[in-house]
Amino acid sequence: MSVLLRIACLFFLLAAPASAFDVPAVEARLVAAGGLEDGAYRTALELDLPKGWHTYWRNPGDAGIPPIFDVAKSTNLRDFNVGYPVPVRHTDATGTSMIYEGRLLLPIRAMPERPNKPVTLAVHVLYGLCAEICVPAEADATIRLDPDGAADPESSAAIAASEARVPIRSDDGRLVVDRLAFDTKTARGSVEVSVADDGRLVDLFVTAPAKWYAAPPESLGAEDGRRHFTVALEGPSKATGVDGIELSFVLAEKDRAYEIIRRLDAATE
Repeated sequence: MSVLLRIACLFFLLAAPASAFDVPAVEARLVAAGGLEDGAYRTALELDLPKGWHTYWRNPGDAGIPPIFDVAKSTNLRDFNVGYPVPVRHTDATGTSMIYEGRLLLPIRAMPERPNKPVTLAVHVLYGLCAEICVPAEADATIRLDPDGAADPESSAAIAASEARVPIRSDDGRLVVDRLAFDTKTARGSVEVSVADDGRLVDLFVTAPAKWYAAPPESLGAEDGRRHFTVALEGPSKATGVDGIELSFVLAEKDRAYEIIRRLDAATE
């Protein structure tokens, strides 16, 4: 069982039932910018997280689970894509997690099967809600999306602000894999990377492909104009190596965030 699966199982096995504590309700709704734009609807799931409570990014880190979406009850929906704004680090007794707090909008692009017909977008999301305790939470939200729907300036602005915090896929060569170590007997290893230290980088995040787990990057300090990080890596029990495995690094800056994909190669070991 991978680290990520163990964390998720532990999270839910140890999560206290909401009925045993004063767990505040979380308001959830879908908002839309307006009608069809370039073949898709710009929408977002809005969660109003109570003060002192948080939920998790797509890679939760040392504890928690990412949001899990189900849109099976939607109609006329061909494709569905969720964007994840840059999270913040949170450290407590369980370790380091990547979290969201406060009012959260997860941008969604909903693509219709038949563009000239309305879409009923029905979202069910399972997520972790944590403060002093952690509880599994669920939310359902539905919205009708019409190709000729009127523009909603307020929702459009809120969605745009959230979209601006979603990492852009861009690679200018700033991030380099410096060292890779992986033990096929334990399916564990580490990756050391460095980023040009030009004053823009605020934090570094990483996600691994399905069945793999990449821990939150740990800073190794700065040297020779570069900031260095190490990432603990764990694969499935039968992993024979890391050749071809791709890690997604998110470089969080003050104003923007960028996603850089690095393909691991045993030759760097």
